[in-house]
Amino acid sequence: MGAYSFLAQPRWIGLIVLMIIASAVSVMLGEWQYGRYEEKVAAAEQLTNTWDNAAVSLDDITDSNDEWQLTELTGEFVEGSQVLLRGRSVNSLPALHVIALMTTEQNGDPLTVIVDRGWVYQDQAEGDGENEGYVPEPPSGVVTIDARMRPPEDAFDRDPPEGYIYTLNPGQVLAGIPTEVTAGLPEVFAGRFVMVEDQPGGDVDGAPRPYPKPSTSLGSHLAYTWEWRFFAVAALAVVPILARREAEDNAWVVDGVDLRSLDLSDEEKLDLGLVKKKQTSRRSRPTDEDVEDDILDQASAISSK
Repeated sequence: MGAYSFLAQPRWIGLIVLMIIASAVSVMLGEWQYGRYEEKVAAAEQLTNTWDNAAVSLDDITDSNDEWQLTELTGEFVEGSQVLLRGRSVNSLPALHVIALMTTEQNGDPLTVIVDRGWVYQDQAEGDGENEGYVPEPPSGVVTIDARMRPPEDAFDRDPPEGYIYTLNPGQVLAGIPTEVTAGLPEVFAGRFVMVEDQPGGDVDGAPRPYPKPSTSLGSHLAYTWEWRFFAVAALAVVPILARREAEDNAWVVDGVDLRSLDLSDEEKLDLGLVKKKQTSRRSRPTDEDVEDDILDQASAISSK
């Protein structure tokens, strides 16, 4: 039988299959982490390239390539449309985002846009047991605001309490506002706009606060990518390493007798093929100094005769 015939045993077959699965899973997790890294890189580049641009008209906003673009909006906030977005902390603080609808125009056509006015502390919005919650309504009449365009969020499969929403998805924002308020409104823009500092209504007591500039940190996704790739290779290396060790151990067992328990000489171990013959190291090549010293020594010996 071959030295590695034991690999056909069920326990070894199970180990091989397990390590292949572990390697494949590690590869998939590594690719997922790398995908998240690429998303972070793209998002950071988009923010960096757009953040300091001058404000443009809503007519110039076309698609997601305009994310974070500062935009000038002129119109009226829809009375009674204000709702609160739950589950979003700001600077690790419990907070609620203040959302309202605004009617405006794009390329001469009526349009409704979702405006994120900023954030308030949760205690302010919902009360703290002693004080009743309070969030000021948006200013009335025609106003002009500056806000940054953001794409819509995915829908959230959960029904929020009245007056709240869980996601900035246009359809679900409208669903969180009474139908008598949204009835007859123009088409809704597929995205939302986040107000910046020093905007109309911002000087009222308890007014929503502006958001800080988002972080462009890439996180640890790239490091995790290489960790999972290492695990993928390591999982495949486990089998040959363990198999080689077992083959070496099996070589000491002859007819059920472990030769390591016998007092064998080195020559006997060599004859049985249990150890390899040590190779003598080749003599190193003499240096030029050694050759010169040898010549001088020979010359001195001749002259002394």
